[in-house]
Amino acid sequence: MKVFIVGGTGLLGWHTLNELLARGHSVSTVALPPLPVEKLLPDSVPCALGNIFTMKDDELLALLRGHDALFYAAGLDDRAVLDAPAYPKFHEANVIQCERVLALARRAGIRKALVCGPYFTYCDGLWPSLKLGQRHPYIRSRLEQKRAVLAMHGPDFSTGVLELPYIFGTMPGRKPLWTFLIEMLRNMGRVVFFPLRHGGTAMVTVKQVAQAAAGALEGSPGGRAWPIGGINMAWSEFLPMVQSSMGGAIRLVHAPKFVFTLGCKALESKLRKLGKEGGLSLGHLADILYRDAYIDPEPSMKALGYGPDDVRLAIKDAIDQCV
Repeated sequence: MKVFIVGGTGLLGWHTLNELLARGHSVSTVALPPLPVEKLLPDSVPCALGNIFTMKDDELLALLRGHDALFYAAGLDDRAVLDAPAYPKFHEANVIQCERVLALARRAGIRKALVCGPYFTYCDGLWPSLKLGQRHPYIRSRLEQKRAVLAMHGPDFSTGVLELPYIFGTMPGRKPLWTFLIEMLRNMGRVVFFPLRHGGTAMVTVKQVAQAAAGALEGSPGGRAWPIGGINMAWSEFLPMVQSSMGGAIRLVHAPKFVFTLGCKALESKLRKLGKEGGLSLGHLADILYRDAYIDPEPSMKALGYGPDDVRLAIKDAIDQCV
């Protein structure tokens, strides 16, 4: 199988690329310039440098032709703080551009497409009363992306979405994704107020994501969304792990939900005065964090063929590298 990866030098794309190569598939990719100093890709992997969002259709078609499958790991993530209103930018990056690339892939003769999305779209189905799509610009865009991708599924073009929770892993030449968390905690001072008695999240290693992606592409994405779980972990376990890696530089104090919400709303008010808006509404963030955003991994593990991994070791390695 010949697979084209959008984002092959990013964390998910790079690990998936290597998993596919290890399984005997051939891979090509497009990535944002510049390439890291470290040599990331084997000579056997063609890599075009460019921004797919600004490439002309003919350029993208030329790159996509001759491939059997597409793995799409691109978009604007929830950490982005943009000029208000933020939603149109998220919609353009996560919906319009994704639809465009998949439509071009189908024109190029590609028969399978798998898109990476967040587990917030899975949580939206668990907690409809939270109205996540109405309250968070980023989640709204990803819900629309999920619907658009699955609507393109058909007998000649199988599509699917990986709904990914917190991902841990490292790669050469890139800062770990969790660098932002360490910087945020440092900026909060010695005492950090966070939910410690309530809530938690599903977590996976990047190796598990790569195995799940390869399994989906080798079989069929199936016109469905796949929630990818590894383990479920309470904040009361995760945050002390971060604290330990930081050498005790912070002290964790449990914040009741209403206190946490007040603090978040104050930050959101400051952003609003600056004409800025984040992908996640800070005023409604506690509704997510104070719940158990857990995934039963067994169904996807069985269907896509990925297995258990040492998530706790991956957390420690990623946080240690951030520090």
